[in-house]
Amino acid sequence: MSAQDTIELAGHGLVLREWRDDELEAMVAVFDDPAMAYWTPMATPFDLEAARAHLERVRRRRALGERLHLVITTDGEQPKGEVMLNKLTGTIGYGVGPAYRGQRLAYRAVLLMTEYAHQVEGLAQVSLEIEPENGASTAVARAAGYRLSDKKPQTVVEKGRPTSLLTWVHDA
Repeated sequence: MSAQDTIELAGHGLVLREWRDDELEAMVAVFDDPAMAYWTPMATPFDLEAARAHLERVRRRRALGERLHLVITTDGEQPKGEVMLNKLTGTIGYGVGPAYRGQRLAYRAVLLMTEYAHQVEGLAQVSLEIEPENGASTAVARAAGYRLSDKKPQTVVEKGRPTSLLTWVHDA
């Protein structure tokens, strides 16, 4: 499969697919949210300009074979979030729009992307990097079968805020 092939994953009641050109406003609805701004490195505020830049970045990294960003949908159409696989580090990231939280979308998207990472990309281990205070993401990790690694917490600075990240792992 080349970087130009379209990827669509279906399972766990979801269809994960690539962003379309006409979905910039839907992308804003997903990412322009205080919780998304706090817990993720997404631009804040997330407006149409940020959406265009994100789509360009997503496509560039996909073409380079570095990352895969897929829209979280339940019907193959309405964007409800995004799940990302960093192929270089084996790390998965995700975010669900405020209107769609509480539907176990992140859990199901992580399950599906984890299966893809192991079975298609051949990654023996996949990881999630989660702040200890992020109870929702910790619950997703546990529900999806990830275990907390004994790796020392990684400290990064996102948007001027120091962040400590714990590594959760899933083995093939």
